[in-house]
Amino acid sequence: MFEKIAFIHYCTENIDRTLKFYSDVMGFKLLVQNDEWVEFAIGDQRLALHLVKLMPLMPEGSHPNGAMVWLYAKPIEQAIAHLEGNNIKFINKLEEFSYGKTATFTDPDGNLLGLYEPPEK
Repeated sequence: MFEKIAFIHYCTENIDRTLKFYSDVMGFKLLVQNDEWVEFAIGDQRLALHLVKLMPLMPEGSHPNGAMVWLYAKPIEQAIAHLEGNNIKFINKLEEFSYGKTATFTDPDGNLLGLYEPPEK
């Protein structure tokens, strides 16, 4: 059900500054760039950064400056059903975008976690 980590992300207040740091200073390969999101390859892993304003409603006790792990879940609906069966409450249950399906929830300590299913090719 949870095959691997799809990507890890941080929030940023400045995409241009973030892009320069991670590509020019760190040397990470740029995969995706738009006005609100950048994504880099680090070996076979992905690091994404997005504007703070894009964060889902934050549960009490969580902070947008920490990292968020996104788990590759295919089919995402099965993973959601499994978690709901274990009394997990979702912040954003299921959203569909051009880049795939997502859902967000917290662990018992309030750390944000996400499920991600890429779009069919």
